[in-house]
Amino acid sequence: MSQNKYGYDDLIALQEIIRGVAESSLAIYFTRSTADYKADGSIVTEADLAMQQAMTAALAERYPQVEMLGEEVSEAEQLDVIHSDADYWCLDPVDGTTNFHATVPLFSVSLGLISQGEIVIGVVYDPIRHEFFGAIKGDGFWVNGERVARPEQPQSLGSCIAFVDFKRLSEEMSIGLVRNTPYKSQRNIGTCALEWAWLAAGRVNLLLHGREKIWDYTAGVLLALEAGGKCETFDAEPIFKQTLVPRSVVAASTPDLFEQWASKVRDIC
Repeated sequence: MSQNKYGYDDLIALQEIIRGVAESSLAIYFTRSTADYKADGSIVTEADLAMQQAMTAALAERYPQVEMLGEEVSEAEQLDVIHSDADYWCLDPVDGTTNFHATVPLFSVSLGLISQGEIVIGVVYDPIRHEFFGAIKGDGFWVNGERVARPEQPQSLGSCIAFVDFKRLSEEMSIGLVRNTPYKSQRNIGTCALEWAWLAAGRVNLLLHGREKIWDYTAGVLLALEAGGKCETFDAEPIFKQTLVPRSVVAASTPDLFEQWASKVRDIC
């Protein structure tokens, strides 16, 4: 990929596309959505389907050469996109669907762009707070289209706020973290993409998750890296991989915190 193939103008264009689609296809369902259950027990609402359909159409109009890997299509269609040589979007139309359906105001839209096997643009939109978190590979991190200074980050784990999804950790790891808590405080807000975005923005400092899918982490990984953070799987591999198999996540807002955090997590593993 040419380094200039996608840039800041694309980031701003994507923000406007997402904003427009969210206003027309997402807001109308908040507080009155109904839900069906998928085979894995997760739910899907009218908002998920409407957002994916509208986003696919809007993106195709501006970027007709880019394919779509969406959460709400069949696995066969998803695999066809991953295994193609084309650039493609990785979209979670409503990340935090359970929150959305329950009217908990914590959910997001996550969109990543993959070109030649690399994440080159990532955008996470929080429609409740009207915040866009964006990143371009090799060119940095933005909030609402502007570069922002992150809050000063802690030096040690004991001063950190951590996003930890205990539901998707092993019993051994969960018990280890409870018995020997290394961080100051723990949260889990039910939207992977927004957790990544807040980590990138320095609002929280640590992230731990046992099973994120490609549309959960694609945009977020780029946000975190471009903001100056670091992330890996439990096995010290890069998180992003062109696969539908879920990936584990260890991440921190700075490299120093990451080394401390990853060491603690792997001791527990």
